[in-house]
Amino acid sequence: ILAEIGCANVPVYQPPKLAIISTGDELVQATTTPQAGQIRNSNGPLLQALATSFGAEAQSLGIGLDNFETLSDLVATGLESDILILSGGVSAGVKDLVPAVLERHGVEQVFHKLKLKPGKPLWFGVLSSADRQTMVFGLPGNPVSSLVCFLLFVAPVIFRMRGKTSECLHETTACLTADFQQRGDRPTYFPAQLTERNGNRYVTPLAWKGSADQRTLSEANALAFFKAGNQLYPNGEEISVFKIPS
Repeated sequence: ILAEIGCANVPVYQPPKLAIISTGDELVQATTTPQAGQIRNSNGPLLQALATSFGAEAQSLGIGLDNFETLSDLVATGLESDILILSGGVSAGVKDLVPAVLERHGVEQVFHKLKLKPGKPLWFGVLSSADRQTMVFGLPGNPVSSLVCFLLFVAPVIFRMRGKTSECLHETTACLTADFQQRGDRPTYFPAQLTERNGNRYVTPLAWKGSADQRTLSEANALAFFKAGNQLYPNGEEISVFKIPS
């Protein structure tokens, strides 16, 4: 068709290369039976699947232990990509080494921590060189926080790198199926179930127990958005809802 209309050259976009490092001494591979104090690395496969679904060439670099030199070696490899995601290690604990490791490699911090729930510890920086610019995201280690931060911040970058101008997240509105009490000073993206009946959309916030509540996340197909502040949202009120990619 392009030849027929006399178009011999067209601009194309290369899928961005994205690397993922899951950090923490407590992590083991999915095929390993966790011992006391250990958990399986679920964020790595989650982030890799999400990045692939948005059109990136995603590669997991495995688990980065809470050791400065070991983690630094993995980060050096990850910085050869267009986007580097590190999961965990960005809070304020003694073993949260990610910011210091990135500083060693010359990554310029743009911001660290947001008024956002879940996802407050989010870290973002940029490494610029003569031939490449790498976007670096330090996502919180808890799975719900990691998902929310990916959808709000990483996915749009992937879309722009692919030359897309459309929004990567589908925002819609829906009516609450029950009263909802919002508390706190941060805007909240709350795991929810979005349904449609007779041409109308309805949203039901789930019994979410916090950022580590992966079971509730597995039951959600949307994120219900509530503004910061103490406010009662009555049954039937229309609110903003973001669909979670299936």
